[in-house]
Amino acid sequence: MAPSDTPLNSHKHINLYTRSILATIWYTHLNHWYTLMKMTLNQSIIINKLSIDVKPSLDSQGRVVYLPNPERKPYLITDNHRDSPVGFGVKISATKKTYIVQRRVSSPGNRPKTGGKSPSEVIRSTIGNVSDFANIDQAREVARNLVQTMKLTKRNPNKIKRESDASELTISQVFAQYRQHLLGRAKPAKPNTLAVLDKAENRLSEWAGLRVKDLTGNEILRKFDEIASRARTAAEQTFRWINVAVRHAIEIEASNAQTQQRQPSLSYNPFSILKVQKKFRTRSELEDSYKAKGVRNPLSPKDTLGRFLTALHNKRSFNRLGCDYLLLTVLLGARKEETASLCWREALTNEEAKTTSYVDLSNRTIRFYDTKNRNDHELPICDAVKRILEDRRDIVNDTVTRKDKQKWVFPARSSRSKVGHYSDSKSLREYICQEAGILKLGMHDLRRTFGRVAEELVSYAVVKRLLNHRNTTDPTERYAEPDQERIFEALQRIELHMLMTAPKLYNVLLASAKYPPLPETRE
Repeated sequence: MAPSDTPLNSHKHINLYTRSILATIWYTHLNHWYTLMKMTLNQSIIINKLSIDVKPSLDSQGRVVYLPNPERKPYLITDNHRDSPVGFGVKISATKKTYIVQRRVSSPGNRPKTGGKSPSEVIRSTIGNVSDFANIDQAREVARNLVQTMKLTKRNPNKIKRESDASELTISQVFAQYRQHLLGRAKPAKPNTLAVLDKAENRLSEWAGLRVKDLTGNEILRKFDEIASRARTAAEQTFRWINVAVRHAIEIEASNAQTQQRQPSLSYNPFSILKVQKKFRTRSELEDSYKAKGVRNPLSPKDTLGRFLTALHNKRSFNRLGCDYLLLTVLLGARKEETASLCWREALTNEEAKTTSYVDLSNRTIRFYDTKNRNDHELPICDAVKRILEDRRDIVNDTVTRKDKQKWVFPARSSRSKVGHYSDSKSLREYICQEAGILKLGMHDLRRTFGRVAEELVSYAVVKRLLNHRNTTDPTERYAEPDQERIFEALQRIELHMLMTAPKLYNVLLASAKYPPLPETRE
């Protein structure tokens, strides 16, 4: 309720002093930490008379007097000058004097379903510090414009201004805005993603206070080259993040501008210069770089895969947990954390199963929950994997005594483990590689090995499905989605193809009437 709409004004017979007291009580209720009264304001009164140490009031004759304000509580004075818009006044606080305007407006968006008048709300907008205006008439004029905006939009003009002032966004603000977007999605970004974003922001810390619009192409190119001279991958990663963050800010601004029927104040992304200048390496250039550095080394089905699996088989009796973890990872083409976090379905409640990766042996399915691309991923359990998992369940049931650890397919060996499941295979991997005569093998190389084998045996659509790669821009994908039977057959072919490179392991897992044993060579 605005001052002119208060019940006070309906009581013309009440003397000015009483009305002042009632006004103070009513506005103290509305604005719990402010007190307020009406008086005719001018520049001299505001500057010379009003302060946090005193506050105006009316005596019994209706004259303005200035009483001590020992508690130094902020207060509001509304201006009753004939040229002043309703709701205009000044706020006095300990540190400054600020012109404000407040108005009661209806909220059509909140109209009751039963009909009737829309509820209303008081909007208070800050005009500016008193010292920023040459005289009070200037502030009154600004207040009139703000009131018109309130009437038209039913919103706080200051908030609208902040939204429309995207041209003032700094690099730090852009990063913060994009981080909020990542956290506010239906499936919030994972901690690893946010950590990489933070690294990108730290590398650009010297630009934190710079506005996006003030960055020049030459500055951006110089900074890219500076970071790239130390670490090319870090430079590309950093500038991809800031590029997508600025692009997101531009999209938000375009949406706000459309809603408010104005032109966007931010529309150009200065980081587009990097693509124009071809600063980001192509796929083939990246592959050449990886090859030169000796990274990304998938195993070859014709050579190193067989040696690796044979060495793993030889070590399996000494470290069953770690070897089974590596074996399952390569046979499924899974990411390391996907395999490590698997639970037994029967150990989970129905509610737990909704948000957990699990093995369901009875239905011969493995379900990976909330994977890297934020999709759940389900795979059938083929024959060799089934044998591995059945043995693992028996091992867990026979050897793990703690109830809370029995749910894991790969329980952590250490009782001090924070996650509860197996996680680090580096030393085991290095030992197996040494035995197999393989120079280097990362965990993700096992997934790349699966992809290489799959690519030789099955269609592109099936490879994508098995690896859980999604391309949302490909409309054909919806029609080429392979069915479950086709997925099972493909995965079984891949499993057999890999195991046949290591006859000893093949025979241990599969040898039967269905799968005739393979001849083993002495090593």
